[in-house]
Amino acid sequence: MAGERPLILALQGGDREVIQSLLAQAAQRLRAAGVRVLGVVEHMPPGCDHEDVLLLDLVSGEANRLHQSLGPGAAGCSLDPAGLAAAAAGVERAIAARLAEGGNLSDTVVILSKFGRQEAEGRGLTSAFHAAVAAEIAVLTSVSPTVRGQWDGFAGDLAGVAPATLDEVDAWWCTLAEAMPG
Repeated sequence: MAGERPLILALQGGDREVIQSLLAQAAQRLRAAGVRVLGVVEHMPPGCDHEDVLLLDLVSGEANRLHQSLGPGAAGCSLDPAGLAAAAAGVERAIAARLAEGGNLSDTVVILSKFGRQEAEGRGLTSAFHAAVAAEIAVLTSVSPTVRGQWDGFAGDLAGVAPATLDEVDAWWCTLAEAMPG
């Protein structure tokens, strides 16, 4: 497989805001090139608090809250499992709808905001990752350095890791699209 790009590309090397912005930009560029883009990215309104971060569905536009308010002085994890589950279900519905259309899937990419601690533990967006891979649809994501070992075990040789730049995304997609039938 020398010279070929993996089905999944995970970006690393930037802070959360930079990487999520890059994923949103990649979605715009891919769409402009005629690619069907499914998935979710984090949306952080300017000046927002941690609890205001949303997962924005790239097909439906639906926004799911990523964090829940635990109240003043709370020290627990504020991730909202219901928001994550709803976001994953939305991606799975979009993948199922794309599969129902039939035809070649080489013009489709699923963007998933990140593989983080929740996914490393089998929760979060894990089911959306599984659905995309089962459908043999390309996936663009990011991976938290703290769970890189779990990512490598999860994705295996289906994935590559690259610096968080649009040039890397463009090169990955260009090479992958050329290698796909259709």
